[in-house]
Amino acid sequence: MGPLSDRLAHLTEAGVLARHRQPGWPPRVSYTLTADGRRLGPVLQALWDWGAEHQLSSTESR
Repeated sequence: MGPLSDRLAHLTEAGVLARHRQPGWPPRVSYTLTADGRRLGPVLQALWDWGAEHQLSSTESR
């Protein structure tokens, strides 16, 4: 498995994603956020906002 599939497997095991395999060939898999995954949205947004603000302030100080 590659890095992306490792991360998807880890997030699935953690309960953040649900994995859905469609029958047929070639094998097809889709992922959806679980309720716990959706609850992470505000946390990730706060991290994004902080990073954007920090990046802006660190480039201004140079």
